[in-house]
Formats: sequence, structure tokens, C-alpha cells
Amino acid sequence: MTNSSELTFDKLTTIFNPEVEGFFKDNNMMVSSTDAWGVLRRDLILALGVERAKRFLLRYGWHCGKNEARILKNVFDWSDDIEWLLAGSKMHNIGGRVFSYPIKFNVSISEGKFDVSGYWVDSYEAKQHLHHFSYYHEPVCHFLVGYAGGYTSECLGKKIIFKETHCVGKGDKQCRYTGKTIEQWGDEITENLYDYEEQDISDELDRVYRRVEKQKEALKIGSSISKKLTHALLQGKGLDDFANLLSKEVHYPVIIHNQYFDCIASFIDENVEAETLNYFNELPIEEKLERTTQLELENNLNILITPIVIRREIFGFISFIKQGVKFEEPEFDFLERAATICALQVLNEKTALETEERMKGELLEELINSNEADVTLISQKLSYLGYNLREPHYVLVFQLDVETNISTAINTDADPFQSAKVKLLNFIQRENELYHCKTLTSVRMNKIHALIPYTLIKKRNMDIKAFAKHCYDILVGEKAIKPSSFYIGISTKSEGINSFNKKFLEANKAIEVAKVRAVTSSTENKEAIISANDLGHLLMLLDARNPEELKHYADQKLGVIATYDEKNDTELLKTLYFYMDNECNLHKTSRAMNVSISGMRYRIQRFQELAEIDLSNSSCRFEVQIALQIYLVFGFLKLT
Repeated sequence: MTNSSELTFDKLTTIFNPEVEGFFKDNNMMVSSTDAWGVLRRDLILALGVERAKRFLLRYGWHCGKNEARILKNVFDWSDDIEWLLAGSKMHNIGGRVFSYPIKFNVSISEGKFDVSGYWVDSYEAKQHLHHFSYYHEPVCHFLVGYAGGYTSECLGKKIIFKETHCVGKGDKQCRYTGKTIEQWGDEITENLYDYEEQDISDELDRVYRRVEKQKEALKIGSSISKKLTHALLQGKGLDDFANLLSKEVHYPVIIHNQYFDCIASFIDENVEAETLNYFNELPIEEKLERTTQLELENNLNILITPIVIRREIFGFISFIKQGVKFEEPEFDFLERAATICALQVLNEKTALETEERMKGELLEELINSNEADVTLISQKLSYLGYNLREPHYVLVFQLDVETNISTAINTDADPFQSAKVKLLNFIQRENELYHCKTLTSVRMNKIHALIPYTLIKKRNMDIKAFAKHCYDILVGEKAIKPSSFYIGISTKSEGINSFNKKFLEANKAIEVAKVRAVTSSTENKEAIISANDLGHLLMLLDARNPEELKHYADQKLGVIATYDEKNDTELLKTLYFYMDNECNLHKTSRAMNVSISGMRYRIQRFQELAEIDLSNSSCRFEVQIALQIYLVFGFLKLT
């Protein structure tokens, strides 16, 4: 008695002995390479077309499966019919065609029930297809499907049809199959049964003729699409005109989206429900839809969508919408032709925008670095572009500290700041469109300068620091940028067109302070955003001195106290701050800190002893106040 698990190539070759009479039960067999099958398969597709080759391979696989089932039935004495049935998948593996891994096996030969599903691992047919062709939009393992159906049908004595639901040949991670009887499939399998029917030569010639005529018509439409869209491109027409022209050629609604699935152009039939358009908001953007894809909706609508690609980056999508039947191969070609020409149009617009943005960036750089005599002329130039610099603005400076940033990008030659810059500039652009404002930006090496209108902050109902925090989160969201190496400086609000140079200096001074504060900050992003408003009157001192000099000054006055507090876990600096803030009044300070008068006297006396400072001297008090403010701004003094 034989089990399917015992079936091996060695066991089969004991039967393949040409010297023994009745070689393999009077059945001649042969072994062939998968590469040879791949060439045959390629030639069939090129000669007959995909659909005809598919039917040929299905029927061929079907007869191979039925024939092998009959042979194996007679060659071995099976322990039961289930083992005979399972031998079919084992023959797949032995023959080098595929390894079958079932995940569902609901079979009763006596009752004529068959419902199985599983994986086909390492399919030779999918591999050979991708060796000769690119990804196809449907499963390609036609021989395997036919073989499985033919073998199991012979075992059960009734027709069983297999369908491949996922396939490596169309870009899926694995091949998956499902097999059922025709009764169990129901109406779902009706369309597939045609592929298994035998036809005579006259039917085949008639079908070939119709196919040639269909291809001729498709070629005519494809040529017309290319010609008309190219002509529109050369005339400077926009994407709305493209959608209109394309829809009239293919007679389907056409929608063009940007990379965020915002509709930017369309020509939509009135029969298409508005809810259909909302479906695009739920598309799997994380998968990026990197190739032409057909999607089926619940309301019997089909969407054919393909990306608009420029320099390997997706800038948008173009889609056909069709009621009822699925899209066919020519329509894939029409859509991809249109996407190519749309990519040229998007590239033209992108180039024009980049040129305009570069010009505006250069004007911004001139504005923040020029003297008062040149500001009026620059302001006038920007007014031609719709910028009103007489309204209040903030200057924001975004700076990546290249020396301390360690890129985690796989490609070490890539600019770690580049993708983050693009995301930030796209965000600012969307904010401008949403709130009808105009923001000037420029990019200089590891810095971004932005002139943010106060009206944008007001319409957003937030303060400028909260807006900067939102920008910061976008930037450090890129894995290539370490939060500890990125800073944002914010100026005070501008008073007029002659103040932008001063505001730019304020934002840069704020970044210098942020770098010093980051040294003592326990939270990476807490100290990364500094507003000039946070600096108070120290901003005036920062104009004359750099932050390190100010910190050195404060350390000379209060460094010994800071060290004492840290070593003994005391609060002399904090006590001194409140004492100075309460005009050196012991009673007010004791109430503010909830400390006794005697305890307060001791703390003040202890401070004077350690720092060797006489607080009764007005000059000493002023110097201490300055040092306290420096410590407070740089984060060395914590009041909470």
C-alpha cells in the first residue's frame, strides 16, 4: 500500500527502466527544463496574445493533470483515494513546477465535495513569466491552475475548477489558489469555464480576426490619445484640458490627483456618484500604487489607476472609472500613455514653480540681508508677486547642525536634510493654499529661511511658537535627522519693511541660545525651538556678544552657587531669583517660596558668603540680576 508522502523522484525512477517490459505501465514519460518551458510559454504569448495563450496553457495543464492522475492510479496501490488525490500536489513538487502548501482542505470524494485553498511556493511559471515579461495585471500561473483542476477532476469524477487569487507574476508576495466544484463556485466561475472549452480552427481564425480588428482599433485610439495630448502639451494647455481630451477618447470619466490624492483635474460623467470620488481618500497611500492597478468597488464600479512618475518619484495619479465590466489590456495602455504625457506637463509646471520659488528665495535673501536703501525696491518687486510686506511677519530660521547630525539613511551619499526640506516646503505651500496666505521661503545649505505672515498664524488660531513646533515635528519625522541636531529660531513680530534684517538677526541669535540650552536639556525637542520673545532684554546683549560669552559671564558670578546647589541639593539660585524679583524684600520672598524668615535670612547670607557678593551694593545686585536672567534663558535655572 502506498501513501502520497512516500512518493519521491527515486521511487518514480525505479519504474522508468527502459529494459523492463511495460515501461511505466506502457506510458512513455519525459523530463524537461523549466527554462525550455519558459521559452515555449514566451513564444505562445507573443504569437497568440496573452488571452489565447492563457487558454492554451490552461487546457494543456488540464489534460496533463488528468493524464498523470490516471497513470498514478494504475502504477501504485494507494491506501485510499485521498492519498491518490494528494499525490497530484506531490507530483508538482517532484516535477520542479511548484511546492503546494494547503491551508484549507475540505474534501469528501464519496460525497463529491471539494473546497481547498493554499499557497503555491516558488512557482516556476511565475518565475519564467517575469524572466521574459514585466508584471501582469492578472495571475499568470495558467498551467498550474489547469493541472490542478484536471488532476482533481479525475480523482473526484466531476469537474473541479481552480482559480489563482494572488500571484507573484502580478506583483503579489506569494501565489495563492482556491479550488472548488462547479456547483460550489456557482455563478462566480461562469466566465472562466469558457477558457476550458475546445474550439475548432474556424472559430479560432474568427477569434484571431476579431482580435486583430480590436487591436487595430486600440492602436488607433492609443495613437489619437498620444497625438492629441502631446498637441495640448505643446499649446500650453493644463491638466483639466488633458482630462477632457482623454475622457472624450476613451468615453470614461477621468480623474487626476496629486500625490496626496487631492483632485487637481477631472472630467466626470454625471452618472458617477459623488461617493465614488471619496473612495480615493481611502486608497492605500503607504503602498504607493507604484504600477497600474485595477480596483473593484462595491457599487459595481471599477477604477483603473496608474502613477504619474517623474525621476522615479510619484507626483500624482490618473484614473479611469468604469461601470460594470472590468478594464481590458488596451485600456491599461491608454492610461499609461496618458500618464507619461501628464508627467511631462507636471514636470513643466514643477520646473516653472521651482524657478519662481528660487527667484522668490533670492529676493527673500536680499531682503533679510540688505540695508534700508534697498528694502523699498525689493519690497516693490515682491509686491508684483502678491506679497504685502507692510503687514506684520515673523522670520523663522530652521537650521540643521550638520556636525552633530548622524544620518541613518541607507544611502550615505544622500542629503539627510533633503526629504525633510521637501516635506516642510510642501506643508507651508498647503498652508498658504488653505488659508489664502503667501509665505516666502529660501533654502541655503543646511538652513531654511521663512517669512511667515501674521495673518496665517491668526487664521490658524495659534501662536507662532506652536506653528514652529508643528514644523519641527514634520522635519524630525524623517529618520535621517536627529532631533538633537535641529533648531528653530523665531523673531519677534516685524514693525515694517525696514525691520526684516533685524528680525533675521533675532532668529539667528535665538538659534545660538537654543544650541547652548540643548546641552543641559533632558528632553531632545524641548529646547530646540527658541523665540526672541523668550530672550527679553538679553536680546540686546546678544547683539553685542555671543551666547558663550554671556554664559561665561554668568558662571563667573553664579557658577559657585550652581555647583553648590547641585552637590548639596539646595535651592540657593532659585531663592536668589525670587529675592531679586521681590525687590530684595525678605517677607515677600518668604511668602512666595513658603520659607520662614529665618530660613530666608540664612539662604541669603549663605549665598553672599559663597559668591563673595554684597547684595546691599546696587551695582552687585544689577550684575546678579543679569547673571540670573542669563541662567534662566539658557536653562541653567529651573523655577519649577
